[in-house]
Amino acid sequence: MKNKKIVPGLILLGIAAGLFLYLGFFVPRGKRFQLYDRVNDKVVFSTPIRTGDKLSLEIEHSFEHIPWFEYYTVTADNGFNLDAIAVAGYGAGIPAEMDVPTRIEDGMVWMEDINSYFPVFTWTTSATYMKGLCLNGTEIFDFRSLPDASRIRGEIITVRGYLTGVR
Repeated sequence: MKNKKIVPGLILLGIAAGLFLYLGFFVPRGKRFQLYDRVNDKVVFSTPIRTGDKLSLEIEHSFEHIPWFEYYTVTADNGFNLDAIAVAGYGAGIPAEMDVPTRIEDGMVWMEDINSYFPVFTWTTSATYMKGLCLNGTEIFDFRSLPDASRIRGEIITVRGYLTGVR
């Protein structure tokens, strides 16, 4: 008679433990955009991000210090779609041959509807030429805060579980 009461209790305990483990460590709870130092794989920056969010990168291009902006959309598979580039002119390294809608506005040449996919970003930073990274119009990181020529990787990770320690 005693065993008949223990078995349902053990089953309930097993279900509770399984639910705890699933919620604590495995259930997806969001995404984060992270910048890593590629030399030691250390996270140097992390922030929550969602599919459809907009990232923009500001750099200076060439010896003439031409402003250059890149605009990306976060994709459902944790990648980045390059939507547009805005640059103050054409010259060496400027992709003038792209067959995309192009317009000039406020001294900037806009190349739009580029639709070029990047699963991750890899950069070697420059204290002079690489500037800010914005998320939905708000600056979230200044690359000039890193040592010159830092080797950086940017990627989106899925955070799992509520007990993983990542906030």
